[in-house]
Amino acid sequence: MPYSPENSQLEVGFEGADSQPQQEWEENFDDTSQHPYWYNTTTQESTWENPHPLALLNDESKQAEDAEADKHEVDLDPGGVTLALSYFECPPMVPRRWTDFGNKVLFHGVKDPSPFFRINVFSAENPKREAFKPTNNVDLKVWSTKIVMYAFSREMPNTVYYDITYSMNPFRTRLLPQKLASQAKRDISRWNKSRKEEECGFWAFPLQVPGSEMFYVDWTSSPDRYSITTKPTPEWQWTRCFSFFAYTASKFHVLECLDPLCYKVVEGHVLGDSVGLDEWGQQWNCIMAFFAFTTQVPGTNCYYVQEQFEPHYRTRVGMEPSYRGWTDNTKFYAFDTAMPGTSKLSVQYTTQSIEAYTLTAEQVRRNVFVL
Repeated sequence: MPYSPENSQLEVGFEGADSQPQQEWEENFDDTSQHPYWYNTTTQESTWENPHPLALLNDESKQAEDAEADKHEVDLDPGGVTLALSYFECPPMVPRRWTDFGNKVLFHGVKDPSPFFRINVFSAENPKREAFKPTNNVDLKVWSTKIVMYAFSREMPNTVYYDITYSMNPFRTRLLPQKLASQAKRDISRWNKSRKEEECGFWAFPLQVPGSEMFYVDWTSSPDRYSITTKPTPEWQWTRCFSFFAYTASKFHVLECLDPLCYKVVEGHVLGDSVGLDEWGQQWNCIMAFFAFTTQVPGTNCYYVQEQFEPHYRTRVGMEPSYRGWTDNTKFYAFDTAMPGTSKLSVQYTTQSIEAYTLTAEQVRRNVFVL
């Protein structure tokens, strides 16, 4: 039951709220939207609004206070990062026939390969805790991205299923191998499973495979919390539970400048000062973003993001490092054949530029399949 202001009063009316015993309504919490809701055990109706008459008066008073506070609210997004993220669009999925060809190349002998499955590891403070979720529907004012990794949404050869459960007050998640007694012995918290199947777990490798990276799962108490880390030793007061292997990924933002027309590829989960005016007075706007591997996953190629500053800033994406005077800025690994769960991005180069030192630039077009 996704939360939104539009559906907050559609399911239950309040005309007869005075006549209904208060004990018929049970307060619950939706872990996806991070909002409470109420369930009527008699009529089996649910609502996002508190059905008790006294609560309605309190809500109206709180709304008036919130409206007054909004007048004095400080701009928490001076760089326009949140606004830029709102314009992101996912590239179109590749045709099925291309995907089938990619399956045969990488997953030899597997009739129905699983798509790659992204797991975001978010961290928060007070107390220090983490949330493991396949989506980005978290409060960015509270949570920050710590790690992005890829595993599988369905069983693949040599993989093990890892359960994700959550607990409240404060919200945090736990990761455990299914059917294995890896829970910390002193873990006394109540853990619940999400109603959404995709948020209940993933399939990953218990042993190292080519291109995978080792992740450790640590635990601490007061309250019981679990952390995913790549550090070889646990932090003070944290206890190491187990390890697993998955594919590490990173986020890449594509920025555009219109005067002069040029592009920039920035690696990182947060744009920060990359958007807006730079030190040379050029205005950069984010036009899209994608995820790509940071390790050599089987079937992927290495792509170098290179740059030049004369006669103005320019970006090149190629497969040769330090190409003819270009400086390597970053790199990523991606498929050149369509794979399950990937999208197609095209890297194109101009055929002629009046601002370049040569009369014609290289003429290249290349398809890259990213996550």
